Parts: sequence; structure tokens; C-alpha cells
Amino acid sequence: MADVDFEDQERDDAPRREASAQLQVAEPIAAEAAIRQAMDPANQSLGEALKLSYRLLQFAILGLLVTFLFSGFQTVKEGFSGVKTVFGRIVGDPGTEALAPGLTPFWPYPVGEITSFEVRRTVDLRREFWPRPNRNLTTEQAVEAADNTQPLKPGPEGDGSLITGDGDLAHVQVTAEYTVEDPVRFLQAIDLEQADRLVRVALQRGVVVAGARMTLPELVEQREQPAQAIQSEAQRVLDDMASGITLARVTLPERSAPFAVRNELGRVQRNREDAKTAVDKARQDATASLLSAAGPRYEELLTLIDSYEAALSASDLAGADALLKKLGERLESKDIAGGASLVVNRAKAYQGAVASELGKELRRIEGLRETFAQNPRQLARQLWLETVRTVLANGQAEVFSLPPGMELSQLSIISSPDVMQARRNAEVERKKRLREMSESAMPTWNIGVRQIMIDQAGRRLDSAGQRGQGRENK
Repeated sequence: MADVDFEDQERDDAPRREASAQLQVAEPIAAEAAIRQAMDPANQSLGEALKLSYRLLQFAILGLLVTFLFSGFQTVKEGFSGVKTVFGRIVGDPGTEALAPGLTPFWPYPVGEITSFEVRRTVDLRREFWPRPNRNLTTEQAVEAADNTQPLKPGPEGDGSLITGDGDLAHVQVTAEYTVEDPVRFLQAIDLEQADRLVRVALQRGVVVAGARMTLPELVEQREQPAQAIQSEAQRVLDDMASGITLARVTLPERSAPFAVRNELGRVQRNREDAKTAVDKARQDATASLLSAAGPRYEELLTLIDSYEAALSASDLAGADALLKKLGERLESKDIAGGASLVVNRAKAYQGAVASELGKELRRIEGLRETFAQNPRQLARQLWLETVRTVLANGQAEVFSLPPGMELSQLSIISSPDVMQARRNAEVERKKRLREMSESAMPTWNIGVRQIMIDQAGRRLDSAGQRGQGRENK
């Protein structure tokens, strides 16, 4: 306590500075009013400033609120689609969640969000199953530079090839275009940044599976089948993942056998095309031959002939006879044209000529019956003289006469040059007629040549059927 008083005393004894202001209060109430009156302009200015600041703050808050509300308006670009989400959950009626391109109002972030993505995209497999040359080479240059002594290694780390169903290797390049058909499933199953990679992996699997089911010629030569098989397999993978992705189109810009054997394969393909062309030409020639042989209805004749051969092979003689009769009637119908019609008409003409000649001879003999009954010797002598006259009237006949009384003679006869030339001309004409008759009787095509027998009876084409296939030779 003594210490405290000592300190207070020391403070009281310390020198003080001179006062700078003096306050004098005459009356307490008057002083308070004077102070209030002096402070009113300042308070008024401060209040107005606070009111202005508050009003500006209100406008700022209102502007921020409007900006916040309008921040939910987003534009979906052309070629894009999207969905609305509220706190990460997709909203919308089932089946109508996808957004169309255009301005779309919605809740602002973080309450709501519009997730948009490109609807149609394209991916390429250019190097996965295609050789990787050491330098920039064209395909033709790579083929020429290929070394057939170096083996190929399939697989992701290999030489860009795949194994086909027949154990060969092939190279392909694949281009695919995919669309997002179900945005909900797409966003639920896939990260947007991984969509292209997922489609590329599905295509790789499709190429491997489709290639394993096809031979090298099928993979390289067929136009649409390989791409369709790859698309089907890749789509199955995407559907199993419920990705909502649909492969719209898959194409193979390049496909090839291994470069080292491509030249040989090209030669084989050219030979195959030549063979195909030759087969087509042979079929055309065969069709033309059949048309020239029997006309447009040749197929019906071939069917009857095949049935006839089958009946003969089965030893069905009754059926063969019925088919043979039907075949003959069909050949004589009016709608059969070509060589068959010509042969049938020629045969009918020959038959008519023979019947006419025989009829004329029969009428002549009938006319000689009464004369023969009255004087047979006279008729025989008359016919003999007519025969002699006919023989001597031939331009090739020569008559030699010997004087009477010569019993044994040796003659050396030289024919007249005119007669010898006439004989040569007649012989040539005879051979020509025989050749024409032989050619007209011989068909221009063979039916069932497998049934031709050597040194024995073969085909049976006569209605009597006494000899031939299915009968005992007699």
C-alpha cells in the first residue's frame, strides 16, 4: 500500500504540459443540444451514404441472382445431344431424356447441369492390323520391298496382321461411324472421354473374331460380307456393355494378303477370274448350242431325256418306253425349234417321199397285174427291155459289140475320156450326198455319253427296244 501511494505521489509531482483546449459547460442541457446540432449534417451524410451503399448492394445481389439463374441456359450445338441432371441424377420422361440442338433452359450449376456430347463420330483402325513400314512408303512400294524370308507376328505388339480361319495371315484397315442412340445408357456406362477408345476396342475384337471365321480369299475378295461380319461382332460387344452406341457403318478401305505373297495371290486371283470368265463363256456357248438344237423349250427335252436315262439305269423298261414315246411326241410338237425341229421335219419329208415313191410303185404294180395274168412271159420280157433301156440311157454306160463267130477273145478296152470324166463327177456327187446325209442324221450334241458301250449295244432309242441299255443283247 505504501508503494502504491509512493508511485501516485511521484506521478503527481511529474511536470505537465500546457493545456491546448478548455471545455466550459455553462449549462448541461444546452451543451448537449449544441453537440447534437453540430453532429446532424455528419449523421445525415453518413446515413445517405449507407442508404446508397445498401441500394447498390441490393442491385448487385439482384444482378448476381439473375446471372445465377440465367447461367442454367445452355446451347446444345448442331450434331450434339445431351441430358439434364439435377444433383447428378438424369431427369426427364423415360425415352425423352435426349435434348435436341438449340437453347435449353434449366437449373444452374451446382443444382442442375446439362451434359452434351457429339451424336455421330468416326474412329479408324489404321495401324492395328496393318504393317508398320520403317519409312514412309506407299502400299505398292511396301509390297515390292516385302521380304518373304521374314516371318509375320500377329497381335497388338506384332506386325499388324490377323489370323484367318484357314490359318493364313491378312492385313486390314477399318473405318467405323457410330451414333449414340440411347444417351442415358451411354452416360451411365461410359466416360465421355473413353467413348472412342471403347468403340475402337470393340472393333478390334470384331476384326479378330470375323477374321477367324473367314478364309483369306473370302476376307480379301468378298465385297460386303467381311465388313458386315466385323460390324455384327463389334455391335454385340457394345450391346453386352449396354453402352447405348450403335455402329452405323463399317468399311474396309484397305485389305490385303501379306505383302510378301501379294503378288502371287494377285496372279492366282487373275487366273481365277480367267477361269470364271471361261466358265461363263462355256455356259453361254452351251446355252446357245441348246437353243440351236431345240429352241427355247430345250429344258423340257433335257428333263425328259434325264428321266429316260434314269429309267434305263434302273432297268425300268416300261417307264423308259413311256418316256421315249413322250419324248418323241414332244420332239414333233410345233414349239420345238432349232436342229431338232430341222431333223424331225427332214425325217417327215423323207418319210413322205418314201411313202409317195412306194405308193407310186404299188400303183404301177397294181396296173401290171392284169397284163401279168394274161401273158407273164411277155410282161417279164417287156420289163427286162425297159431295164436295159434305163441302164443304157445312163451317160456312164458304154456298149461294146463283138463280131459273130468269136469264141475266145482277149480285149483291152479304154473308155472314152468323156465317159471317164462323167464317172468321176458322178462318184464325187455320190460321196457328197452320202456326207450330207451322214451329217444331217448325226446330232450336234451327245446325251448321256456315260452310257455309250464299246463293242456292244448301248443306248436304246427305238420303240421296239430289242437291243440296248436294260435289255439282253440278242
